[in-house]
Parts: sequence; C-alpha cells; structure tokens
Amino acid sequence: MDLFLVFLIIFVAFLVRATFGFGDALVAMPLLTILVGIRLAAPLMALLALVIATMIFFRNRREANFKMAGKLAFASLLGIPVGLFYLKNTGENVIILFLGIIIVVFVIFKWGKFVIFKQQHGIITYIAGFAGGMLGAAYNTSAPPVIMLLTTKKYQPAEFRATLQAFFMFSGIGVVAGHIIAGNIDLRVLNYFLGGLPLVFASVFIGEWLHQKFDAEKFYAWIYALLALLGLMLIFKVILG
Repeated sequence: MDLFLVFLIIFVAFLVRATFGFGDALVAMPLLTILVGIRLAAPLMALLALVIATMIFFRNRREANFKMAGKLAFASLLGIPVGLFYLKNTGENVIILFLGIIIVVFVIFKWGKFVIFKQQHGIITYIAGFAGGMLGAAYNTSAPPVIMLLTTKKYQPAEFRATLQAFFMFSGIGVVAGHIIAGNIDLRVLNYFLGGLPLVFASVFIGEWLHQKFDAEKFYAWIYALLALLGLMLIFKVILG
C-alpha cells in the first residue's frame, strides 16, 4: 500500500510540475517525508526533478531568460553544500518542522500576493539563488525563493515557466551531484527512481496538454489550500511528537 501511495504522489506531484512549471516538491515532499523519510525523499525527488526539468526545458528553451537562470543557478551552487550539510547533520524532526514552516510561509506569500522588493538589486538575485540551492539540497524545495524573485520581474507566463525550468535543470545537476558525493543515493533510492520514471514521462505529456486547458489561478487556490494543510500537519507532527 505504501509503495502504491509513493508512486501516486510522484505522479500527481509531477503532473502539477509539468502543468504549471513548479510545485512538485511542495506537493510531494510533505507526504513522502511521512511515508519514507526525508533522507530517501530528498534524493529521490532530486533525481526525478532533474529529469522533468530537462524535458520541459528542452521543449520550451526558446522562451527562457538564460541570463537570469544562469545567475540563479550559479548562486545555487554555493548554497547546495550548506543544504547537504544540514540534511546530514540535523535531526529529522528539525528538518520536518522547518519544511512545514517553509511551506506555510510560501502559501502565505502566494495568497497575500506580497511584493517583497519594490526595486530589484542584483544582490537579491544571488540571495534567491543561494537560498534555492540550499533548500533544494536539503528538502528539494528550491522553488519558493526563486519564484518569489521571478514574480517581481513580470515575465510573460511562457518566459517565467521556461526560465524556471532552466534554473531547475542547472541547479538540479548540482543537487544530484551533491547527493551522490554525500552518499545519499543508494539502491533503495534508485529502485524508487526507476519505478517513478515512467510516471514522470507520462506527466510531462499530460501536463503539456493540461497547461493549455486549466485556469491556473483557480487550480492553484486548491493546491495552496492543500499545501497549507500539509505544512501545518508537519509542524504539529513534530510539536505533538
């Protein structure tokens, strides 16, 4: 039953990612953390996320802002070792609690439509990339700080989505390499990865079709409500023991 749930979560999470460009880790990581633990969920999602980012990027590469993606990816490489160290040396309850807080803060940001910076400065781009790399390595949730930054740029949807995938692909290579060096990718992770790979392929083709059909704003209203609930569940799971 747990195996079925793991693969169902993977499919739904990457269908969201393929449709809207992000959201896979925010959907999957809370549930996978509960089912298989953070130390399996993080490298598994890193591997699958790299695959889908590469596929979506190459299908939409002409729309990407490579200059922005390059700056973010470069900064993320500096944050990856910090995130891997945190993953390896911090108790799982601390990681689960922090992950829950990250999710709730992200949902509040999206619901409130906050403007973090009225004027953009170059250093902010590198801070967002660094934070994305650190969170990507530790929790595979590199999206929040990068999305917060890109939403202030007022890109067209296609450019936003393609630039995000370029960042995910470049930074994902670093995250996966870091997990390999740290010894986080073992036979169990690879077995789950191989099992989930066909689901990721299917999600890309279905998601590309759905991308043209869904009202993203209404759909994400439900996604954010679910994420808020899951984030609070993780927080109370740690607090209540």
